[in-house]
Amino acid sequence: MGGWRERGAQMHLGADYRRIWFGNASANLADGVTFIALPLLATTATESPIAIAGLAVAYSSARILSVLGVGVLIDRVDRRRLAYLANFSRAAMFAVLTGLVLLDAAPIATLYLVYAVMGVIETLADGAARAVLPQAVPAEGLDKANSQIAGTQLVIDEFIGPPLGGLLFAMATFAPTALNALAFLVAGFAFWRLRGTYVIVRDTTGTAAPSVRADIREGAVWATRHRVVRLLIVLSGITCVAYMIPFSYLVLYAQEELGLDGTGYGLLLAFSALGGLLGSFIATRLRKRIGYGWSMVAALGTGAISFAVISLTTNVIVVAIALAVYIAHAVVWGIMATTVRQRATPNAMMGRIGSLDGFVGLIGLAFGAGAGGLLASILGYRIPFAIAGAVFAVAAVLCLISIRSLREWEGNEAHAEMSEVN
Repeated sequence: MGGWRERGAQMHLGADYRRIWFGNASANLADGVTFIALPLLATTATESPIAIAGLAVAYSSARILSVLGVGVLIDRVDRRRLAYLANFSRAAMFAVLTGLVLLDAAPIATLYLVYAVMGVIETLADGAARAVLPQAVPAEGLDKANSQIAGTQLVIDEFIGPPLGGLLFAMATFAPTALNALAFLVAGFAFWRLRGTYVIVRDTTGTAAPSVRADIREGAVWATRHRVVRLLIVLSGITCVAYMIPFSYLVLYAQEELGLDGTGYGLLLAFSALGGLLGSFIATRLRKRIGYGWSMVAALGTGAISFAVISLTTNVIVVAIALAVYIAHAVVWGIMATTVRQRATPNAMMGRIGSLDGFVGLIGLAFGAGAGGLLASILGYRIPFAIAGAVFAVAAVLCLISIRSLREWEGNEAHAEMSEVN
């Protein structure tokens, strides 16, 4: 496992954790650049809104179709190797795309292929990175590690990557893809330098290797029977639906209800992202004070309140603050839920359970996007915020009903840690 040591109250997460953090940061920089640069590149190949929107469909569809199989792969193969090979593959793909752009040979069909392949490899890279983290960091340090990674990702994805992608594209159309190739190459080397043992040994002596379908079924059955993990996966789906209901048309809400132009909308999103930084800062402190269960209940309740407030006003300042509070809730919820799932899941099932959670979340995002557009067209732009807030309230109630199971699990984890220390 990755090295770590604890000195007094200060926990040092170790060299392997720093490599994971750096690899994630470098890959997130490329993701942030991609978010802006590839759609801009697509506009040089077509002016069709449908064709441009199809890129997101290709990306999302590839992730949904591949995520469960990716989880099986993560539980069968050296996770360190998967992490660095996935990033090296992305580096190679963007290097080829850079060459095509230089040759003016990147039609929209090529970009569809890039988006689909990117979706599959990103699913693999993210899943492998999340699976290696619990092997590199002690259980009691996972929330701290997840908080730091989430905070770094937020800064890079929101404040650095997109502006940099736009600037580079304005300088030269090939520059963003060239930077991505370099960033993914650096991420691959970071994961390649991991020195822990990340191979999962499975006892299949005297039996045939299980099929992919059998492995998926085994993970799903285990998750269904584990009260805490089952709760987290259900809540993942519910919260993704609630999130996408208003965010699917947020730009129209900003224009029509708040009267913001493109610059104002960008500033609104940038300000709301500051709430995410606050969330990453307070998550570990909140957990230490009130525990995982109550932290999740508080986060979900805060999400409900923030959307309810937005539904009641068109004051830009109030909406900006409420969105920042919402993003803070989302970060705290994500850190707590990810950490609990990682700690509760057996190492040999980390990939499959993570992929099951991701699958439910992706389905929730797709359903929420469709519901958001429909509700906004029928009820206007403000009422769907109230509906999404009500969905978050349902999630908070479900979490509250299960608080006893969460606290029992947390108590068992604390007892196990004390036994290890003694």
